[in-house]
Amino acid sequence: MRTIALAIVLAGCAGGETCPSGMFDCAGTCADLTSDPSSCGACGVSCPAGQICVSGSCIVECPEGMTLCSGVCRDLSDDQYNCGSCGISCSEGFVCDAGSCVPDCPEGYSVCGGICRDLQNNPSDCGSCGNVCAAGEVCHLGSCTFACPSPYVDCSGSCADLATDHTNCGTCGTACALGEVCSSGSCIASCYEGLSMCSGECVDLMRDPANCGSCGRSCASGEFCYEGDCTAACPGGFTDCSGSCRDLSSDRLNCGSCANACLDGEVCDSGACTQTCAPPLVLCAGMCTDVTSDPDNCGACLGAGGVDCAPLEACVASICEPLDVSSVGCADGTVEVTWDTTVVGCRGPTQTWQNYYDNQTLYCSSGWAMATGHIVNTYLTGPGYTDDVKYAFDGELCDPSGWVFATRYDYYSQSRSTCGWLTSHHWSLGRAPGNNADGIVCEIPLP
Repeated sequence: MRTIALAIVLAGCAGGETCPSGMFDCAGTCADLTSDPSSCGACGVSCPAGQICVSGSCIVECPEGMTLCSGVCRDLSDDQYNCGSCGISCSEGFVCDAGSCVPDCPEGYSVCGGICRDLQNNPSDCGSCGNVCAAGEVCHLGSCTFACPSPYVDCSGSCADLATDHTNCGTCGTACALGEVCSSGSCIASCYEGLSMCSGECVDLMRDPANCGSCGRSCASGEFCYEGDCTAACPGGFTDCSGSCRDLSSDRLNCGSCANACLDGEVCDSGACTQTCAPPLVLCAGMCTDVTSDPDNCGACLGAGGVDCAPLEACVASICEPLDVSSVGCADGTVEVTWDTTVVGCRGPTQTWQNYYDNQTLYCSSGWAMATGHIVNTYLTGPGYTDDVKYAFDGELCDPSGWVFATRYDYYSQSRSTCGWLTSHHWSLGRAPGNNADGIVCEIPLP
């Protein structure tokens, strides 16, 4: 009987001509009788205190899995305009997944550390996030290999199909822009989830006054686009931004004021742009980190209950635990240079860096290994080590082309943007078998 009565009431209220579709004129105010607690099911029917209006009926609380946001039940796990909490809006290029705004990656891409990666051909994330191919290897179909099969081409360690690869479209290094896909070697327009293609442009049919509800449907002069309908005025809490009704407290493209857009990786919270992190990462001091394994923020962000693990400790399942490694980095017990408690220089015979790489267990202690480019870039940037010894180290983590290096301090500065090096001091760059070195840089490879 309730459904029949509601249908009769709705038919009786439908005479209002100034309200957008789906809303009804209740004493001069446009109301949605399916969700308005002051006009629930019929004009003037108010829900008692503590109840809400759902589908034209007053109920005590939202159904399981839903949350009450401004009188409407929302699913915070996937609601673009209420993501994770009420009012947090994901916008162009982002979708709401498990309550967080994450990049809406092109088909075939996965989110790794908040960045879209093609796990089929990315040498830094080959097959799974964080799986790095060794020096000289390339990534093909999610596995590290030594050569790219036809018709794939080696593009800096990635086996790329230039006809379809989003980051190597037509030629190596030619990346398609946001909202584009690679087809037959050319970048063409495509639209992220929630946007629609209208005359070659991706638009939001829920908010665009020139394409309100459908392509080409323009709102009349003095009207605004809200939820895909042209309305005479923006509802409470929304602001007119060039004919589009926007919530300045949560809209990424209009955060705090019209046209104030948040950067990639940020959301609009209470009118201010703040960074967001893809689960399970959390924001610590402006950086996304996994507090279950980060030794600098173990268990939680440092300053919010987290712990900075001591040297020779690792963060395992959010707990600092001692590393089962030698406290001396050099296998012969003689450390020539100490840069850090986890990075040392060990003297050895004059031989190629490749020989050091292949026989590093002869020179690095148990639990230690040849240092990577990232570690070297952190510590080997000044005259804190001897001038005459060239130390071999592995550059695979900073250069997917397979470069490896030897280093010493002198007046020659090497700048390599691919490794993040601006003014590091490096000597003797080369591929296998490389040039000779007189020692090796050993590190504890922290988790």
